Formats: sequence, structure tokens, C-alpha cells
Amino acid sequence: MTEVKIRQRSRFPALQALLLIVSIFIGLLPTGCRRTGKQGELVVILEKRIETFDPRVSADSAAERMRQLMFNGLTRKDDKFDPVPDLAEKFESSPDYRTFTFYLRPNVKFHNGRVLSAADVKYTFDTMMAKGFRSAKRAELERDLASVELDPANPFKIVFHCNTACPGFANTILPVGIVPEGTSEQQAKHPIGTGPFKFESYSEDQEVSLSAFDDYFEGPSSIKRLTVRIIPDNSTRESELRKGSADLAINADFDPVTVESLQTAPGVKVEITDGTNITHLGVNLQDPILKDRRIRQALSYAIDREAIIRDVYRGQARPAHSVLPPGQWAFEPNATDYKYDPERAKKLLDEAGKTEKNGQPRMKLSLKTSPLSVSRKVGETLQEQMRRIGVELELQPLERQKLSQDMNDGNFQLYLNTLVGGNQSVDIFKFVYSSKSIPPNGQNRSRYNNPLLDKLLDEAQTAPRERRKEIFSQVQKTLADDLPQIYLWYPATVVVYRDRVSNVKIDPSGDWRAIRNMKAGS
Repeated sequence: MTEVKIRQRSRFPALQALLLIVSIFIGLLPTGCRRTGKQGELVVILEKRIETFDPRVSADSAAERMRQLMFNGLTRKDDKFDPVPDLAEKFESSPDYRTFTFYLRPNVKFHNGRVLSAADVKYTFDTMMAKGFRSAKRAELERDLASVELDPANPFKIVFHCNTACPGFANTILPVGIVPEGTSEQQAKHPIGTGPFKFESYSEDQEVSLSAFDDYFEGPSSIKRLTVRIIPDNSTRESELRKGSADLAINADFDPVTVESLQTAPGVKVEITDGTNITHLGVNLQDPILKDRRIRQALSYAIDREAIIRDVYRGQARPAHSVLPPGQWAFEPNATDYKYDPERAKKLLDEAGKTEKNGQPRMKLSLKTSPLSVSRKVGETLQEQMRRIGVELELQPLERQKLSQDMNDGNFQLYLNTLVGGNQSVDIFKFVYSSKSIPPNGQNRSRYNNPLLDKLLDEAQTAPRERRKEIFSQVQKTLADDLPQIYLWYPATVVVYRDRVSNVKIDPSGDWRAIRNMKAGS
């Protein structure tokens, strides 16, 4: 046998040598989609499609992350969730909170080389507030903003006039990215901002190519090329990180089991910290069944939040009983907390006339969710928990765009959703619970109408801070009793990245601005 093998090897020595050289060459090449890992280049994962790049329009998390990379507003949040200057060097308000004056930083440049002036700020807001311009951000400002005024003597001064007292105005305008004058039509597809990264190209529903803006007013990023890859599938996102063809994922809607698995993956780091976004059940208060508060309370008592956090989220969340996150200055810790109590839930349903008869369900409800695997698992668990109190829950998974449309149109009984970022400010109460904020004028998707709460929110507009804290305490207690939304949990902020990435410091909401300060080695 040995003799035969020797003969076979020696028959084609030139061919064998060639094959050996080729195999060595192939071994030196990147395998599959693996990147070469060039210094200063970063690939970040985005889990959903981008509807628009226009920072005056963007409302969903995908578009907002793009805004955080390419645009600045007049203000931004500090680590206490309060608005502080961004493009503005400073700002001030009149004693009655009806006039706000902003003084811009000098020599801030747009990506097209133009210097930012107050005229650009006025242009941004005038075009956004123009009749027919569709934007959730416009809806939030429409009731309050009366006019925007320039100062002929100072090109870096801009004055906003409000119809009524607007103490939260500096926070309300925070997500409005400033665009250069004359660029309104191109912003949706070819954005131009002042942010740390500038737009290069977009392959629709595939990836966005960005480059560092060397003239960024806070200094250029060490990340010179940034690729945002759109990967809706959980398994594909995991695979890309494992093999190194993607470097970073921030709150990318990974299944919690996937996060656990990635914690042991070679070359991958996972950071899990307390988050501030809130997952909740939206409740349609115009529904004949759900308009009864006792039924809403029964549903809340029927939910075993701790079990879902343990079994579905694998501990990557914490229970919630207010829309505000703990640590926010107005957070009320003593609002009604609906601990798991199925017997109390049944009693409330009995009182509401929804009794069990001959083993038939007390009532039937539908729950609309996104198609994400974690949403599906939560829905299935809620379905089982509701069954225990005699409620039949039908699950209706919908693509995100359809789900958002149904939520805004009031076409639901219950929906499962996570609010990102907006609940860090007390302005959330006016935007989500005021009777004046029913879509398209806000996000009161439940169609909640409580004159007492409206009155409290009106008073809060001009009240001093200590009184405002008292008001918002009462507001949270009222909402906990009325339950236009059933608060579930605050999902953890989950950051997954390759070990070539350093200086990873993410705020609790997962803001993508942090990417500017990261570093990517070779």
C-alpha cells in the first residue's frame, strides 16, 4: 500500500506543487464575508429598514439612529435626560416660557461646506411646519409653535415664539435635525447635516455608507468609514457578528437567547446594562370591552412580568410601573404596581360582568405585535397567562409599517410596542396622554380622554419645578389606575461588538451618537 501511494504522489509533481500554492493563497484570503478589519473602519448592524433620512420627519428607531449619526439639533440630552446645548452655544427662555432664544455656535459647518446660520434653523422649522408636510415631529410642535424669528443684527441668533407657555420646548425640539437652507427636497434620499458622519451612498434595504466628517465642530471621529448594514433576520445578525463581517450591534432586537449565546462567542463582547426604553401594551379605550377600567386592571394583574423577564428575556429587562424610567427626576415610585395576581384578575372580571360559563372564555381579545422572535415569544406567553384567567387572546403579528399604521389609526384592541427614548422626558405625558394628542397630533393611540389629567398637564406648563414634580406624581398615579397603557418592562440596553472595537460607552437608551467616540483597530 505504501508503494502505491508513493507512486501516486510522484506521477504529477508539478500539479501537486501548483495545488499547494493555490491552497496557501486561498488560506490567506478573507473567508466568506469576513472583513479585513482595517483600522478606522466599522460595520454596524441595523435590524430594520430605513423609511427616510429626513431628520424633520424621522420618527421610528431606524431613522432616528441615522439622524444621530448625520445631524445635530439645537439641543441634546445630558446624562440626567435634561436638554443641553448642541448646535446652540446657549439658550434662554422668557419668564412666562413663551419665548426661547438660541445663540448658535460660530463656524459650525454642514457636510456641503456651508457655515451654519440662524437662517438654516428658521428654514428647517418653517419647512417642517408648512401645511401638508407630514411629520410626527411637526404634529408635536404644531399646537405650541407660533413663529420663528431672525435677528438682522446677529446671524447666529434665533428666536422661537410659542402660543402658550412651553417650559419643555428645549426638549421638544431635541429630535429635530437642522438642515441647510434650500435642501428640503433632497433630505429624504441624500441627507446633508452637521453631524459627525456624512452620507456617501445607500443601497436600499441593504446598507448605508458613511464617512467621517473632518470638519465636525466637536472634532473628527476616529471611525473614518462607517457601514450600516440592514439585517432584519435574528440568525443572520448573529452569524455576521460571529464571523466578523459585522463589528457592532446596539439594541438590535436580538432574541435574548441569542444574546446569551454570543456571550461565549470567540472574539465577541456583550455588555448588558439597565435600559430606559419601555415595553407596554397599548389599549384601545374606544373598544366596547376595554373601555371598562376594571377589565384593563384585570389584564394587568394577569401578567406575570417576572416570569416573562426570566424565561423570555433571560433576565435582560426589569419590571415597569411608570412610563418614566427610574432615575428620571419626576419618576413616581409609589404608583399602583400590578404584581401577578390571577385571582384578583378573575374577581375584577366577575365585577365587570365577564364571568365564566360552561368552560367558555370570559371574552376574546386580539393582540397585534411585530414579527420579531422575542415579540412572538412574549405574545405566546401572554396568550397562556390570559388563558389562565379565562381570556382568549388571538395573536396578530404584523410587519412594522402596518403595525405602526394600525396603532395610529386606532385599528387594534391591544398592541405590543417598545417606546424608544421619548419617555426620558416629562413631555411624554402631553405627547402620549393628552386628549389633544390623538394621532396625527401626537401619540395618544389609546384615545385616552381624562379632563382632570388634561387640567394637570396644562398647569404643569407654567408651574415651578417642585409643583411640577407633584403634578407629575399625580399624573403617574392616575395613569396607573386608568391604564390607557399597561406597562410591562424596561428592556436592557444590549451592546454586542467585536474585540477590535474599543471605547464603547452607550447611554441607557442606546443612542448611536456614541459611535463617534469609538475606535476600531485592525
